[in-house]
Amino acid sequence: MKLLLLMNPSSRGGLGKQLWNRLFSAIEKNGLIYQKHILSNIEEAYELAKSATGFDAVAAVGGDGTVNAVAAGVLENPDPDLKFGVLYTGTSPDFCRFHGIPTEPEEAVNILCGNFSRKIPVLVANGKPFFCSCNPGMGAEVAAGANRMRPFFGDGIGTFLALLKALLRNRKWNFKLNRERDLANCNHLLFTRMPYIAGGINIDLPDLKDDEFVVWYLQDISRRKWLSILPGLYRGDVQGHLEILKESVRLECPEECPVEFDGDPHGSLPLEISFSPRKLNLICRKEGTEK
Repeated sequence: MKLLLLMNPSSRGGLGKQLWNRLFSAIEKNGLIYQKHILSNIEEAYELAKSATGFDAVAAVGGDGTVNAVAAGVLENPDPDLKFGVLYTGTSPDFCRFHGIPTEPEEAVNILCGNFSRKIPVLVANGKPFFCSCNPGMGAEVAAGANRMRPFFGDGIGTFLALLKALLRNRKWNFKLNRERDLANCNHLLFTRMPYIAGGINIDLPDLKDDEFVVWYLQDISRRKWLSILPGLYRGDVQGHLEILKESVRLECPEECPVEFDGDPHGSLPLEISFSPRKLNLICRKEGTEK
């Protein structure tokens, strides 16, 4: 297998580079043929993955932003057989956890060497693919705060502190789904296929077919009520409203509402959610199924 490594030196606030020597050692020990490129920005990751030729796989070496950009580029690559791998050096490995990809460098390299892949469905928001969850409103506020705090406090504590700040504000949003259905006073709403949201927060999610995704939301939650709900968000208890969807949906709001997905800001509403016409050829464990 010939491998292209797209490496983000700024992941985990620059600390991700401390894992590079272990990655290279494991790669060379396994005799993989590879070419590396150290990225100057996230946009470069997308463009290089999109235009890569002569490789069997392209691997993202970085955090969520790098994973997202490289995977999006692979989806646009003319080679339909091109595979996507992950050597994670970031702070919030929900994508890896869901797909059974280890975060320890040596174990992750072993997965690449196994060269087993499966094609996974991918959601898109306003035409841009996302691989974890898409969050308008409060989720965008939490993500922005968590991105600032994670390099200093780590994933779990950084996300928790950002969440507390958002809960104190406790802003509510009046969404409209598919231009006809009102979702009033929503504290939080998201679209996803996985139960892991961020920093240990997770929701109870049924097994989904490849053509299904969910919208999950909380309504009319007071600051006092958050005290009883918050622990359940870390246990994955059944809370709020969850609906399984198959068709593309549109979400609107009468006021400006920011949107984030996979930990980064992506403009504001309105939002169109649908499936990518192409699945992602992900390198993973043979027994690794979506969990």
